[in-house]
Amino acid sequence: MKKIPVSILILVAFALIAGALLFFQPKPAKSNATRPLANIEIITVHPEAIQLKVSSQGTALPLTESDLAIEVSGRVMTVADNFRPGGHFKKGDVLLEIDPLDYQAALAARASELAQAKLALAQEKALSQQAKADWDSIGKGEASPLTLRQPQLEYAKAAVISAQAAHTRAKADLSKTKVRAPYDGRVLEKSIDVGQLASPNASRPAARLYATEAAEVRLPISEKEAAFLSDPSVFVAPVRLSQNDRYWDGILTRIEATIDTRSRLLYAVAEVKNPYHGPTPLRRGLFVNAVIEGRILPKAYRIPRIALRDSDTIYVLSDNKTLQARKVQIVKRDPNTVIIDAGLQDGEKVATSPIAYFVENMPVNLLESE
Repeated sequence: MKKIPVSILILVAFALIAGALLFFQPKPAKSNATRPLANIEIITVHPEAIQLKVSSQGTALPLTESDLAIEVSGRVMTVADNFRPGGHFKKGDVLLEIDPLDYQAALAARASELAQAKLALAQEKALSQQAKADWDSIGKGEASPLTLRQPQLEYAKAAVISAQAAHTRAKADLSKTKVRAPYDGRVLEKSIDVGQLASPNASRPAARLYATEAAEVRLPISEKEAAFLSDPSVFVAPVRLSQNDRYWDGILTRIEATIDTRSRLLYAVAEVKNPYHGPTPLRRGLFVNAVIEGRILPKAYRIPRIALRDSDTIYVLSDNKTLQARKVQIVKRDPNTVIIDAGLQDGEKVATSPIAYFVENMPVNLLESE
């Protein structure tokens, strides 16, 4: 009979010992694991009247900005002291004067021609009357218009009208040698000075002016934001412009009808009256922030932005202290708040705490925050 090797006996012994240890090991006590309740903060919501506001930015520019045109030719004799970039002027102020000598001479010539035409008309009237009297005394039948000098009289009348028009034009040309401001405003830039030869050249205006009566700011807004605003023709919407710690009040005058094909935005236009005067003038070209007051929602809810889950969902606390997901209709959202006009009821409680996981009708532990 063959002997069993010692190594096999050792392995068998170890296997028996291991089996015995596994068989006789103590069994762990059974326990029912429970998930801890999530601690959440909630707010109680109530409806309120909320005025929608639209924020935007834009550049303030004058409502009226135009080129100063020269209508007659000549050498510039004088310019006003305020006819410099940044200079203020009033409507009707003489900004520059062109040498009037040629136009004074032309006016004198036209006055002489007018006087001659009037003299010729007076003479022709006398001759016409004399011709009629002569015909009445010695003529027979009906006299022709030429006999009564009617064409000559009409020609003399037309000559007076033509001379009068030429005289009026010469007088107007002389008045245009004094170039006057068309409105209250300021000089933006100028391209002419004393000694230069001025001419009616539309491609080279004498100066660029802008009116100080009002400024406009074109404010880009989306179509959705445009729906927040009232019709400017029906309701005058206030607009608050700001730059750092400076503020200007204006009104919304119109919403442009065309959508920009590049940005896909509309433009709301705000107007500020007398913006360039006072302690904080609204300088031309200043980039400003704007807040436009829009429509009023009579019954809406304002909740913190952190209470919004996904794009249109909130968690509402039920009567038995469980959370339920609720779809809501959002009118407007910004980085801090969300405005809801459908999907909530007065007095409902909305969770505002971050929730790591969510299960419908999950129980929670409340930390109320009104």
